[in-house]
Amino acid sequence: MNEYAFLFAIAGVLLVGAMSPGPSFLVVARNSLSRSRAHGVATAVGTGLGVAIFAVLASFGVTALIERVPDAYLLFKIFGGVYLLYIALRIFLAAKQPLLAEGESSAKKLSLYSSFFTGLVTQASNPKTALVIAGIFAAFVPASPPANTVWLVAAIAFTIDFSWYALVALLLSGGRSRGAYQRWKTVFDSTAAIFLAAVGIRLLYQ
Repeated sequence: MNEYAFLFAIAGVLLVGAMSPGPSFLVVARNSLSRSRAHGVATAVGTGLGVAIFAVLASFGVTALIERVPDAYLLFKIFGGVYLLYIALRIFLAAKQPLLAEGESSAKKLSLYSSFFTGLVTQASNPKTALVIAGIFAAFVPASPPANTVWLVAAIAFTIDFSWYALVALLLSGGRSRGAYQRWKTVFDSTAAIFLAAVGIRLLYQ
């Protein structure tokens, strides 16, 4: 089992990365607060799958190739920036709309699949995630890795990312959190929209 010891270092880096505030945290938090616990968990599944996909791509050198090919990396950053601006605009336009109870029809407008897709695309459109995963493979994975390393890293990446954001969803979807969000919804949503827009603009102009 010592040949797999490097997986513990990878898990530690992935945990720190998952806990760092960013676009994924905001979309999970907002879906948990404004929709339901199930929507937050569905978003967490999407973010976890996004990291796992990057892990598989990194194992084949795809993420490193994107970074080294200026045109490909530029297109990746443009896609990520435009998508974050789109999410920011949606949140900003809905900032002043009242928060409805989970049982009301409008609260179900966003399907669980849409929440999952939002989490997946938000994570997959983040160049920072791609670079972190590529760096992890370069720094920790041996030149001749043991069997099934790719799938083990992908599974670890999914488990850590999903577990963290599922915990966020569980904590923020409680009655007290939703009550506080209802009182400060306009401020929270506007701030979240500004943050996401700033990250998107930074990607486009960096």
